[in-house]
Amino acid sequence: MARGLRAATSPPLPDDTAQALVSQDVTIELVADHPLIRDWRTAIAACGLKPSTWKSSPEQLARRTLKSGPVQTGLALVDLYCEVATRHLAPLGGYDVDRLPGEPIVLRMARPDDRFVPLGGGDIPLTDKVAVYAAGSTVLCWAYNCRDSRETCLTEDTDTGLFRGEAVTARQHDALRTALSDLAGRLSAAGAEVGPVVFADAEHPEITIE
Repeated sequence: MARGLRAATSPPLPDDTAQALVSQDVTIELVADHPLIRDWRTAIAACGLKPSTWKSSPEQLARRTLKSGPVQTGLALVDLYCEVATRHLAPLGGYDVDRLPGEPIVLRMARPDDRFVPLGGGDIPLTDKVAVYAAGSTVLCWAYNCRDSRETCLTEDTDTGLFRGEAVTARQHDALRTALSDLAGRLSAAGAEVGPVVFADAEHPEITIE
């Protein structure tokens, strides 16, 4: 979690993101076969979804960066965490703490009474096979990291942000840890007050962030 984001500076993004991908043998033609991306494709397929249609956020970002350059949303904070996620092929999500429901965030399967307002719109299937992050009945992110909610995402007015990432296989752990450390360092250097990076896992499935 990071506070003081409105007053933080907007550091320039690196201009070597595409080259960082190529150095990891990531190209437009081969991105789907990269081990870190392939693991996400398997996870998306396990949700009953077609991985070539519903791409994980690392695959979406890598493809976009290799084709036309880093993501530019108009929001410096979003562009920052997207660049970090792209560089490390690790999914990251950012949420405005003041817009979150006052309930614990849970990684679970979607439920019939869930509410999801996806960024970009579209018809998003909420089946009991699809993993979502939810607070109560409000879905924050769908199919692990495929689509974020318009209701809880970062905005230009965000002052306190919660940043989340995940790994579904052991070989994704290092990339995730490196990405979260990189993001925390950049936010701190920009002047934000950044809390500790904490992890949940099978043995410790619950964490508290003050």
